[in-house]
Amino acid sequence: MQGFAQRLKQEREQRLWSQEQVAEMIGTTAPSVSRWERGNIFPGLHFRQKLCELFGKSAEELGFLQENTRADNHSLSEEFQEIQQVVSSGPYVNSQFWYVPYGKNPFFTGREDAIQHLHTLLHTGNTCALERIQALCGLGGIGKTQTAVEYAYRYRNEYQAVLWSQAETKEVLYSGFVKLATLLKLPDKGQSDEEQQVNAVKRWLNNNQNWLLILDNMDDLSILQDFIPPGSRGAILLTTRTQSTRTFAHRINLEQMEPDEGALLLLRRSVRIECDASLEDASSADRSIAREISRMMGGLPLALDQAGAYIEETACSLSDYLERYQKRRPALLSLRDFRGGVSTTHPQSVTATFTHALESVERANPAAVELLRLCAFLQPDAIPESILMEDDVDFGPVLQPLAADPFMFDTAIAVLRTHSLLRRNTGTRTLALHCLVQAVLRDTMNAETQHLWSERALRASDSLRLCKRTASR
Repeated sequence: MQGFAQRLKQEREQRLWSQEQVAEMIGTTAPSVSRWERGNIFPGLHFRQKLCELFGKSAEELGFLQENTRADNHSLSEEFQEIQQVVSSGPYVNSQFWYVPYGKNPFFTGREDAIQHLHTLLHTGNTCALERIQALCGLGGIGKTQTAVEYAYRYRNEYQAVLWSQAETKEVLYSGFVKLATLLKLPDKGQSDEEQQVNAVKRWLNNNQNWLLILDNMDDLSILQDFIPPGSRGAILLTTRTQSTRTFAHRINLEQMEPDEGALLLLRRSVRIECDASLEDASSADRSIAREISRMMGGLPLALDQAGAYIEETACSLSDYLERYQKRRPALLSLRDFRGGVSTTHPQSVTATFTHALESVERANPAAVELLRLCAFLQPDAIPESILMEDDVDFGPVLQPLAADPFMFDTAIAVLRTHSLLRRNTGTRTLALHCLVQAVLRDTMNAETQHLWSERALRASDSLRLCKRTASR
């Protein structure tokens, strides 16, 4: 039986899927997938069909037709056992078509309000064009993709199809639709042209209803109109960093976790408590330290996941990790090797996530990154916009023009908001950024650059305070 076993493993590894992910997508268990790949048992007819659909291959291409009749007959009892395992271990996938390339996250914590709001708008209120397209928005690492995955698994039985595509660029989304055409068995046999396949998916979306399409990492929402037919009768969920969704989608902002919620995620991820345990199930000492770590990390789920994975893999205590973080923060924020064997939808570290975003911003608008470097040395939650208006402070040749030109200032802010790296409160005329964005900005500067920007921030703050005291007299 090694022929089909090797092919199954090869197809899975080519897609960078775990056995747990394959099991979730076809409605079986990870041990069953493992036994298939070792050649210990032969998949039953039901699961052979599911595997063919999942990988977009024929039974012959996967090596199923090479097995003899005895193996096929023997597999009937095995298939029955597998189905029984699925039924007894959790809800079965009733969707006619299911493609979510991530397994259900056993450590998922919180976001209940966002998920319930999504369900209300997407499933019961999708008659309005804007309501049927929802966008989960927020900073990289805030948990947008994980929330979308959780929503898909939680409500999968309410849709006739649950589909997923990456959408970083128009080209990536195009390739995603080609993959969906294979899953949906579109178009007619013999039509292999990619444009025909993409158009066939569009027609399918237009002719069917009660489907959910998740488009992950779509920062340019304008490409939606090239792929989603107007008047289609399904639900669309986007994940995006941009804070400007305009008329393309209704925005749901994901904020940083509160200390208790972040502490719970950390304790679950570090296996200090069970996945379904509450915060009260942890010891008083663990709760206190976990809250402190959550506050230091600004409630960023990606950072808390990294911390939990490190604690699990190294078997250090929470207090040990807190001490290490205080002394070796740059190294720990750059680390993404400790995963505990659990698949992740976000393989990059906190530092890599923010650094890539900053590089993208700098290519688009160098002054915008200079503005962030100044903000990196100021109190992060309420930075006065007027800090740039101090005439006696030299902010350098790149940033200085923003102080004299409100249009250039607005343009820089707009670029930063496309990556959720900065928030603007128009009522108080203040700016805010996440404390870990500040940390990564400072940690990636050399000593000379740190000194330069800290001096500029200090002089600007002193000048602003002096102006306020003078004005109050």
